[in-house]
Amino acid sequence: MRLLTRVSTIAPAIFLSVVLAGAAAAQSAAEGGQSFVSRRIEAESRAGLEYRTAKAERAGRNLWIASVAALTAATVADGVTSWNKSESNRMLAGSGGTFGAKGAAIKGGINVLWIAGQVVALRRGASHRTLAIANIAGASVLGAIAYRNSGIGTGGAVVSGGFR
Repeated sequence: MRLLTRVSTIAPAIFLSVVLAGAAAAQSAAEGGQSFVSRRIEAESRAGLEYRTAKAERAGRNLWIASVAALTAATVADGVTSWNKSESNRMLAGSGGTFGAKGAAIKGGINVLWIAGQVVALRRGASHRTLAIANIAGASVLGAIAYRNSGIGTGGAVVSGGFR
């Protein structure tokens, strides 16, 4: 019985302190300009935005990787279709005036420098999608050149020890 009497005298004090603590929390939330519920909704929408942003960044990164692969394939195709054919660009022409190892090394080096520059730009905040568009445009041009080269004969260039 004594315990019940003590609890009944302490209970109003506990109830009052809980109510005052709740009122103080409500007042501080009101002073902050947001209620607990609105802060929770804002945090959840921010998390959703971060998820969508991360998903878009991942998609842009994957597109950029695919565009680098396309650019590399187009560069290789251009080199293969130019091999041992007359080269009008003196910088790419070998000693016999044909496209060979020298021209392939120069074209490959340019491609490596282009991609390395993009990696540096991406670390500084460049857009994956923008660079992917540039790579796809470059791959398209190189693909068109490779197609044109495939229709051109060797034009009297020495191929494997004889004329073709």
